[in-house]
Parts: sequence; C-alpha cells; structure tokens
Amino acid sequence: MRQNFILLLLLFSAALARAQDRAEVETDSAETPGTSLTLASVYASDASYYGQTAGDRLPYVLANASLSLPSGFFISAGAYKLINYGSGISGIGLTAGYDFNITKNLSSTVSFTRSFFPDSSLLLQSTNVNMASAALNYDWQWLTTGLNADYAIGDQNALYMTFDASKFIAIASLTAKDYISVEPTFQLVGGTQRIATIEQVPQDESGGGGLIPFPGKSGKKEFLPLPVSKNKNPQYREVENSSFDLLSYNFKLPLAYNRSSYVLEATYQASVLSKQIEGASQKPRSFFFLGFYYMF
Repeated sequence: MRQNFILLLLLFSAALARAQDRAEVETDSAETPGTSLTLASVYASDASYYGQTAGDRLPYVLANASLSLPSGFFISAGAYKLINYGSGISGIGLTAGYDFNITKNLSSTVSFTRSFFPDSSLLLQSTNVNMASAALNYDWQWLTTGLNADYAIGDQNALYMTFDASKFIAIASLTAKDYISVEPTFQLVGGTQRIATIEQVPQDESGGGGLIPFPGKSGKKEFLPLPVSKNKNPQYREVENSSFDLLSYNFKLPLAYNRSSYVLEATYQASVLSKQIEGASQKPRSFFFLGFYYMF
C-alpha cells in the first residue's frame, strides 16, 4: 500500500505511465503495448511514510529502473540516498508485480517488495522490509478512485490501506508533440498502530498470595489463603496493544510536462496526521518532489 517510501515513488511512476498510455491511446488506439524500460530520478524534500515523518527532516534522492512486459508483469529496482546523513546508500528496494485489467474501467496491481536498510537507518519504514501489496483502480471518466493495501510481513505484521481520488487534466500544449498536465489527488490513509505501555505485575503473578493446603475435619484436603506479601520491589512489564486507525490525510498536486518518451514532474504534497495518532501535531506538513522519467 497501499504507498511505502519506495512504493510511493513507484506509484508516481505508475501514474505517469498511465498518463503516457492515455496519450498513446489517443494517437493510435490500435497499437499494442510492448516491453518498456523506464528510468527515473527523484528528489524529495522529506521522507514521507504514509504521511508520517521522522523527527528530523530527511531529504533524499532516488534512482529507479522498471521493466514492464506486454503480459503485465513488471520488475523494478530502486536505490536512494539521504542527503543529510551518511555517505553510502540509504536503502534499496526490489519489486516484482503484475498489472491487469478486470473490466474496461477497473484495473488491478499485485506486487511484492523486498527492501534493504542499514542497521542504523533513520527511516520509519526500515522496520517493514517485506511488503505485499494489492491495488484496485476504477476510472469513472470524470474521476479515478483507488484502494491500495500494503501488508508488512514479518515481526510487525502491519496493514496499511490507502483510498485515493484523483482527476487527470491536460491543461496546455506547447507543441504538437507535448502537453502539460495536472492530477490533483486526495488520500485517506489507515494503518496498524502499536502502542507499548508499562504496567505493574499483579502480586498473584509475582509471587504474592496463594493457597496452602491442610487436612480438614472430614479428612478431605482443604485450603487456607496465604497472606499477601507487600512487595517492596514491584515488578513491571511492557504490554503492546495494536489497533487499525486512520493515520493521515494527504493532498498531492503534481504538475507534469509530458512527451512521448519522457516526463518532467514537480509535485507538492500536504499531509495532516490524524488525531488517532497519540501526541501527533495536526499542523499540515509540506513536501516537494521533483522527478524525471525516461521511457524506452
């Protein structure tokens, strides 16, 4: 889902590819899609993980390559580097998936992503290295809606779901071979939250109290309660509770210059965290992305 740090950027590529597909269909509806290779480079002003961020701003650059086959199968590999931290690669993501149409207006994507992070990674998504994703998109002609689910496999077992609504608009053309477009998008993101609390272990679990057997008058074994000892050194334990809650509201406004083989895109994103996230500020946070995509 669902948009993972790497998945989010791959979804940008998918959105641009759909825009290119529309242009190609308009120019030659009889043309059958072939094998394509898309190379992408992206700059981001901060790392967004389903609208959430780390304590410090983490700008980064990303390089990505994606190979799509006529059957709908695709593979992609991406590497990104945090600009302000470290000297090496900050993360690598490998994805394999399948795109297919269910009906004329309903399409779907299933994929699996394996990510690799340094042990000292500052990124929130570094705890979720195995991600299975599924998405549904419906084109209403005047609006496109989508539902994306991302499931983190492993110790976390976290589920993230994203509902989005977008409108693709071709607003201008400088020549006969290009066009400028915008695609305003609104998203609601929900996900698994895990909150750890510390509680005192009850005395009957830490050794206090209990029952002592003794022979009764009828010869049957009876029990008397032991006095509860007052533990001067109480024991504590960590208890983790999980719940599925609304995480964030996101608005994206990508502005793209499109040609047959490449796209240059600038995107503004505003994110507001839900009140369900304890201690989170509801102040909007802004992000800026600049990407270049070239398709062979």
